[in-house]
Amino acid sequence: MASFSIPPSSLIFLLFSASLFPLPSTSYPLDNICTQTKNPNFCLFVLGPYSSASLQELAGIVIDTTLASATRTSSRIGSLLPSTSDPNLRVVYSLCSNYYSAAISALNAATDKLKSGNYGDLNSAASTVSGDAAACQKTFSIAPSQPIPIATDNDDLDLLSNIFVVVSRILSG
Repeated sequence: MASFSIPPSSLIFLLFSASLFPLPSTSYPLDNICTQTKNPNFCLFVLGPYSSASLQELAGIVIDTTLASATRTSSRIGSLLPSTSDPNLRVVYSLCSNYYSAAISALNAATDKLKSGNYGDLNSAASTVSGDAAACQKTFSIAPSQPIPIATDNDDLDLLSNIFVVVSRILSG
């Protein structure tokens, strides 16, 4: 059986040469996205596990993550609404329930827009979700003396939708 060995100096030269000509990557640099968001650390936390994903894959991940968050919060609102006796808090929950329904619809449509490469409409969907999170946040002032149990959940939707806006803006060029 023949053996094959590379002299150490040749091996070093090969490794050095390979580093000069890296293979093309389909991944998109997360820093290019996250530095444009409201909270870059949150963005890196969300997207960090997917650092080798393409921009289109990252968009899909952001849509799925945002949809899961919105769906979870919508369900929580649905369970809080009937058990709330404070009329102001009931108004907050009712309004936020409507905003979350609209956000979920926009996120479901966003999946189709991404698949079809319709990035302009994808960006519109992202803006809709972001606007719905902001509108829900504004309703919190209706019950200023009450703690709002969905405040943290809504903050998460706001930050996730902000990542979605940035990714869709980059895709739409």
